[in-house]
Amino acid sequence: MTPYAPVTVGFYYCQHLLGQQRCARLHAFLINPVQVGNPEMSLFICNVVAVITNNKEISVKLSKSILTCAIAMALSTGAYAQSEDKPGSTSALANVERAAAVGNELTISQTSVQGLGNSASSLQQGDANLTEITTVGDGNQTDAMQIGNGNVVLVTTQGDNNQQSYNQDGEANGALSEVTGSDNQIAVEQNGTGFLGINNEAINVIGGDANQINVVQGDGGHWFYNLDMQGNANVVNAQQAGLWNEAQFTSVQGDANDLSVEQDGFWNQLSVTSINGSMNEFASEQLGDTNVISIGDIFGDENELAVEQEGANNSTDIVSIEGNENALSIDQEGSANTFESALFSGDGNELNVMQMGDNNAASAEVLGDENDFSATQNGSGNEVYLGVLGNNNEFDAMQIGNDNATHVVNFNGNDNDVAVAQSGDMNTAVIESSYPDPSIASNDNDIAITQSGMGNEAVLTMGSVMESSSNQVDLVQSGELNAIDLMVEGSGHSIDIAQEGGMNMVAGMGQGAFAVAGEGNTVSISQLGEGNLVEGSVMGTGNTVAVTQVGDYNSATVVQQ
Repeated sequence: MTPYAPVTVGFYYCQHLLGQQRCARLHAFLINPVQVGNPEMSLFICNVVAVITNNKEISVKLSKSILTCAIAMALSTGAYAQSEDKPGSTSALANVERAAAVGNELTISQTSVQGLGNSASSLQQGDANLTEITTVGDGNQTDAMQIGNGNVVLVTTQGDNNQQSYNQDGEANGALSEVTGSDNQIAVEQNGTGFLGINNEAINVIGGDANQINVVQGDGGHWFYNLDMQGNANVVNAQQAGLWNEAQFTSVQGDANDLSVEQDGFWNQLSVTSINGSMNEFASEQLGDTNVISIGDIFGDENELAVEQEGANNSTDIVSIEGNENALSIDQEGSANTFESALFSGDGNELNVMQMGDNNAASAEVLGDENDFSATQNGSGNEVYLGVLGNNNEFDAMQIGNDNATHVVNFNGNDNDVAVAQSGDMNTAVIESSYPDPSIASNDNDIAITQSGMGNEAVLTMGSVMESSSNQVDLVQSGELNAIDLMVEGSGHSIDIAQEGGMNMVAGMGQGAFAVAGEGNTVSISQLGEGNLVEGSVMGTGNTVAVTQVGDYNSATVVQQ
């Protein structure tokens, strides 16, 4: 993609300030304005930094800080995508604040030739300080602490078994860690109370295996970015507390990586651009309201994802999961929460959604065989939507409360089990197998809908040019003013309907009669109560119909053709 003109100009300023080599990695992000975010804002930030740097009184060491533009531009990416919820990156603020301070610079270089390891520690107090640590070799240990505002720490680690920790206490601080090697341990802690979510940032770039990265950010308004992670068995943990935090994993490539994020507060955001590999584990926990989890593409097998959100108006979105034997667990507690998975493709996958509260929604598109999907909602005004294509799948939906709805569409394939249970009033369950697409066939499936309460409705449609056959259908309702709408085409179906209560009805779509068409079908209808109605038709040869009504003022009309 051709970069915008402002990005090109902005990169020119970065070269002027930092040199071409140190901006090479940054430029890779800038050429994609969608990934970078707002190029005009990046240009503005770089222009501000350029003006500041050209002032002789405040040009102190800025030219050596990659975060001068890197954090300002590369780290503003995710925040810009949700600019209406969270302001842009604070790196510009960190650099502008340096204008009022002289600022110190500390450079530490450790090289362990024989792998025996070196040890170094540093402490900086004040504003606009820079600590740059370069470690080459094995077994090195480094500790850095900065107290003040607008400070920057840069850590570059090449080798194995290195241990590095750094602590920043203040506001508008920035930290960059680049790790190449294996079995390295890096710990980052940032504390400080920002204004309107403007605070500290931490970036990780990891290449290697079995590295451990732990980031703790307190008091709100922080940014955590894990960029272009390549390797296996790495452990990355981020903890953010307060308002308006953001955590982002841009790319994870490898197997058996363990990623976890905890966010405690309101208006927090967590995004994962892509995970490519197998046996990876990703866990996220958000406590508070109006939090967002956005997961892009997941490719691979035996990955495990666990999402927990506690609060109101939270959302979790997944673009696609492609692979086999993946497990996804969604737990949302509160009201007006949403979960959406655009595509869940593969075999032997598990998806478990639990939502506690009112006006929640869960939806998924499932493609493949031997998948297990379950959704549980406790509250009122909740919705479950599921699109299903495949064989030997199991789908369960349970809703407790009033005005809930479950909708299973384009359900087709063989030997699938679909069960919907609703308890409460004014609930709706809709299962559409091979309808409205008549080219889809559904065979040997077990379909069950159970409803208890008043004013509930169960709808089943199975229509096909290609004949569907041998499906087992069980529809059970208890309570009053309930309705069953039925339209089934195909042969060898067994349909059992039971209603207990008064003023219930078995009919068709809208105000029409139910219809069963095909050969060798069995229809059994039982109603217990008063004022119940059965009205429909059974067409074809070899069909069997039995209607039993117990109570007063009942009516049954069934036409066989």
